Amino acid sequence: MAEVVIVPSRFESEVALDIKSIRLSERNSLWYNRANTPGVMNIDDHMNQHGCIIREEGNPAMNRYHWCTWGVAIFMLISFGVVGAEEAENYGNTPDDLKPFARFVEEPYKRFFTTPLEFTGPGKDKPEPDVETVKIGLLAPLERSHESYLGLPMLYGVQMALEEANAAGGYHGKPFELVVRNDTGLWGASANEIVGFSYDDKVWGVIGSIDGANTHIAIRVALKTEIPVINVGDTDPTLVETKIPWIFRNIPDDRQMIYTLAYYIYKQRGFEKVAIFRADNRYGRFGVAEFREGSVRLGKPAPIEINYEINYQRVNPNFDIQMKRLQHVQPDAILLWADADAAGHIVEQIRQRGMQFPIFACNRVVNPRFLEIAGDAAEGVVAAFPFDPDEIAATYQPFEQRYYEQYGEKPYGFAAYAYDGANMLIEAIRQAGLNRYRIRDALAEMKSYHGVTGQVEMDDVYSNRSLVTAVTVRDGDFRFGEPKLEQRF
Repeated sequence: MAEVVIVPSRFESEVALDIKSIRLSERNSLWYNRANTPGVMNIDDHMNQHGCIIREEGNPAMNRYHWCTWGVAIFMLISFGVVGAEEAENYGNTPDDLKPFARFVEEPYKRFFTTPLEFTGPGKDKPEPDVETVKIGLLAPLERSHESYLGLPMLYGVQMALEEANAAGGYHGKPFELVVRNDTGLWGASANEIVGFSYDDKVWGVIGSIDGANTHIAIRVALKTEIPVINVGDTDPTLVETKIPWIFRNIPDDRQMIYTLAYYIYKQRGFEKVAIFRADNRYGRFGVAEFREGSVRLGKPAPIEINYEINYQRVNPNFDIQMKRLQHVQPDAILLWADADAAGHIVEQIRQRGMQFPIFACNRVVNPRFLEIAGDAAEGVVAAFPFDPDEIAATYQPFEQRYYEQYGEKPYGFAAYAYDGANMLIEAIRQAGLNRYRIRDALAEMKSYHGVTGQVEMDDVYSNRSLVTAVTVRDGDFRFGEPKLEQRF
């Protein structure tokens, strides 16, 4: 959900100025009196349609005070301020034509997620304890999970960051220590892990995780135990919409990647009928939600959704049911929102059955496992991706080289964001000291951070809104920055 919109009443779209408080009026009767005839009410000062302040006392025929010059000047200042605020308040990089009800309402009655979250509770005056090591927690799917292929690079990225921080002196000579807990993907298990981090391990902050449902549960417990969490892998757009001031996310979300793909698919390529092929879990549902709604807002047919089971290898390894639906629908293109292994098999089956329509996918397919499984069928697949390594080669390539030398593989996105997220938390600890409340405030003050993934630009709910990019499979490898996008979000 990009933003919640309450459609204003007939007259609330008019701008009025309350002279007593110099604020925008929110009353319904801005331009009409109690008789519902044109004019202004007798009991207050208002601005007429020409920008003049008019005061009526009793009988309308009585004296009026016209403050035209001041009225016009103030009106223009506020008008320009409102326009500037609109431009800055497009939550989630939402383009104007993809805003909810944009065709019917010029301005929503209320905007959400456009004011900074604050923590106003006690705790910032707690003295710093004497510790031997400074503990940082990592919650990631490392085993017994279909997302382990993403969790392990997260672990490696965080390990690299802590090793480098300790080589640089740690925290006042004390080493940082990584405490790792596995995110199994079981419903509610992440809650227990956050409790363990908070009270048993006594970590100063937590990094992770990836699974949308489990991360939502984890941050609700973090709210109760009052521990900062920096998320580096969950791209669920709704994660930061919980208004929990302890959660920070340094990776762009699926909303931004969906907007970018939607504009490319519909506006640049001119496709009309698009089918959605997605996982039947939270990642699939919430990942494609903005595309489903955005298609309608752009005047296109509502996409047909085809789901696959997470345990497809046991129940439907060849995706026979889904392939029959695709052959029946014959879309112009498909949007694929799946994990790397599943996406590889799906693309392979699509091409084997003679379907040649273009395939657009999520960032999780930008992984060597996708290329290994799909083989030649992956050629031409276009995926959204949070950043372009070629644009930031000066900072990314040295990290990529160090990572490859240490782990024997390329880092891709999740390792890089984990590395940056760990460094952001380390910097916050060094600035604030060993106090979770002050560490949380230090993270909140990092509105901009330059890491190996480029420039992190945090919005008011502490989510990275840096522009995303696209990747194309060419000659068995990923080509970043292709195709050339007319608009990125």
